[in-house]
Amino acid sequence: MAELTIPRAHSDEWYDYLAGVQPGYYYPWKSVVGGGNGEDAFTQLVMSHLSPDACVLEVGCGHGDLALELAPHCQQIIAYDRVPAYIAIAQGNMARKNIRNIDFSCFDANEGESVTLPVPDQSVDMIIGRRAPLHWIEDARRVCRPGAILLQLCPMEEPIPAWSSKLPHKLHYENSGRHTGHGSIHQSVENRLHQAGLTLHSGWSFDVPEIFIDKQEFYKMLTWGLAASEVASFEELAPRIDSIYTRYGDADGITLRHCRFLWQAFITK
Repeated sequence: MAELTIPRAHSDEWYDYLAGVQPGYYYPWKSVVGGGNGEDAFTQLVMSHLSPDACVLEVGCGHGDLALELAPHCQQIIAYDRVPAYIAIAQGNMARKNIRNIDFSCFDANEGESVTLPVPDQSVDMIIGRRAPLHWIEDARRVCRPGAILLQLCPMEEPIPAWSSKLPHKLHYENSGRHTGHGSIHQSVENRLHQAGLTLHSGWSFDVPEIFIDKQEFYKMLTWGLAASEVASFEELAPRIDSIYTRYGDADGITLRHCRFLWQAFITK
């Protein structure tokens, strides 16, 4: 039997694979993330801009957790993702919670020659994205009403830990699904906005510790998004992981950086 080869992390094919091995898009490991992190700041900023009569578009909604959390605070949410399995989970959870003001749809905004969002002209008051791609910015001006706000939280480039080279090549940190060190996300956002005739209003960088106390949770992070046939088992890697904890850890465990870039822009007349 041929060995299963997993596509490049964060490619469309990789998301399709991931949807078949875990129920939804989430990080499956347990860790302790420091206070004042970007994930919490994003939710708080979105909530501060919501109003009971607002129509919100969520791009790359995954399995719908954010839309379900925000639904009681606005009039309507249109949320889409290109992965059918994620949308099916979102629709099932919406039905179980008896929420009626979300329209979850399976849609690929980047499928044609140009980006097209699944809403009419000047129909939304806010576009949000949590760890979503950036291509949607191209069509934002068309679909937004004057005064609309764009809010997004992006994974930010992280430093490669010193222990990365102590692991098998497949598990080097720069090859992981978690690592996003492909240049400045801040510059990428500004470039996209500029190409769409928009301007960055505000941006905040967050860099807080993320601590892995349990070695098996550390192993889950290292092997996330990889097939079991591609990596050694925890038992096989245990001596290397023990050595990493001994040399690079402290009393709390192994500490990584949890880095996010949060930004906002406005649609003017």
